[in-house]
Amino acid sequence: MNFMNVEQYQFVKKQAKKILSAYTSSKDQNVIQAIQALVQEEINNKLYFSDVEQQLLLQPIFGLRTKEQLEIFIVDIKQYVEPFKRPTENEFKKLFPKDKKLRIPNLEQIDWKEITYLSWVDSGTNRKYIVYREDGKLKGLRGVFSNTEKVGICTVCNRQAKVGMLMTSKSGPTLGTYTKRGNYICEDSVACNETLTDISKLNDFVETLL
Repeated sequence: MNFMNVEQYQFVKKQAKKILSAYTSSKDQNVIQAIQALVQEEINNKLYFSDVEQQLLLQPIFGLRTKEQLEIFIVDIKQYVEPFKRPTENEFKKLFPKDKKLRIPNLEQIDWKEITYLSWVDSGTNRKYIVYREDGKLKGLRGVFSNTEKVGICTVCNRQAKVGMLMTSKSGPTLGTYTKRGNYICEDSVACNETLTDISKLNDFVETLL
């Protein structure tokens, strides 16, 4: 009975940490209850529940008092997450037809319930690949990735982290000319996925580079 996608799961985890933080940092019950009410409202706005049973599965979030309880809660709700559907080898080839020697990561090591998009860097070419789904359709983007060794705001997850410049280029209106576009994105795509709670940010990022 999966009723959350990955971004919603990451969102609920974020809300759970907010509940725990409120309890550990404040003794004022009014403050704690206000944050609990806000979390309830935000969850109701973010998730769609088909029945009351699904809502009840998330109720333990409001009783979180310790880090151990938080970890147990996160493990418990993960079973209700719809994983990112693993692409086939043919699908990868169709996404990037120009790459005759496409190197993909070890798919067996990926936790598909933790990623909204799949990304990796080919160290031989410095190309960064992003594979994602939009309206159920598998899509891909690739560009040259430059490690900047600087901390900035990731365009995708909107967190402050070590970022690099992802630059794409496509043929311009005149023969022999190219249009280049780029933006900053997390170096660590795993951490980026953990922070990504709004897939529209990813879609907007991709649109700016296409």
